[in-house]
Amino acid sequence: MSTVLELWRFPVKSLQGENVDHVDVDERGVVGDRRLAIVDCRTGLALSAKTVPSLLEAEAWTVSEGVRIKLPNGAEVPATAEANPVLSAWLDRDVELRRAAVGESAAYEMTFNPPDDSADVVEIRTPSGTYLDWGALHLLTTTSLESCAARSPATAWDRRRFRPNILIEASAQPDGLRMPYPEEDWIGQRMQLGGVTATVDMRTVRCSLPLRAQPPFDGDPALPRDVIVFRTMAVASDNHLGVYASVSAAGRVRVGDEVRAVP
Repeated sequence: MSTVLELWRFPVKSLQGENVDHVDVDERGVVGDRRLAIVDCRTGLALSAKTVPSLLEAEAWTVSEGVRIKLPNGAEVPATAEANPVLSAWLDRDVELRRAAVGESAAYEMTFNPPDDSADVVEIRTPSGTYLDWGALHLLTTTSLESCAARSPATAWDRRRFRPNILIEASAQPDGLRMPYPEEDWIGQRMQLGGVTATVDMRTVRCSLPLRAQPPFDGDPALPRDVIVFRTMAVASDNHLGVYASVSAAGRVRVGDEVRAVP
């Protein structure tokens, strides 16, 4: 038996998100999670902190009337067309906020050489109806972070580097031991997470985003750019950490809910 420790929703792709006490989940993942993106009007590509690190300096959160965005200078705007000229001025390019269309896929750019910001980039398609990178849900255990920290204790293995939807406190095995990366043992299984059933499909391959510097956020300290994050994961787990899952049955997940395998 494991437990939901934290729940995260990121309303706008690559902006700082919100740590919440519950989330509703549908077939596309957490409702309101990365359903919006800042899109380059010239290329039509969704911007990502993989190639535009400054996106991590802004915040987005959910309010009763929709989503609000806060820029690094403190300015706040609603996540509507009203934000487009403000975002364009901030990023020094012509951009607009777009909402993911049901039944349609979008594209963003990334490199397969995370430590090298000058490496060639390729276009990656998003899952239909979202601006997610891959799976509907991203699960990560604190045990996996602790395992990485044991290999590289000088590095800040903050969960914010990895942007999971569900951070899980994994239980020990019957013999009292903990697997170093317990969520990897869930691949192929159906998991009950509170009121949601999900099928764990694959390990999460990591991009350049975990290496990025991030400002202080919600009481947590700033994170420096750190290529040791990549080098540690490359040796320990072939540059994977966490898992992606698809949604088998929609519902609600709350902090404190149990996480367990089901038939």
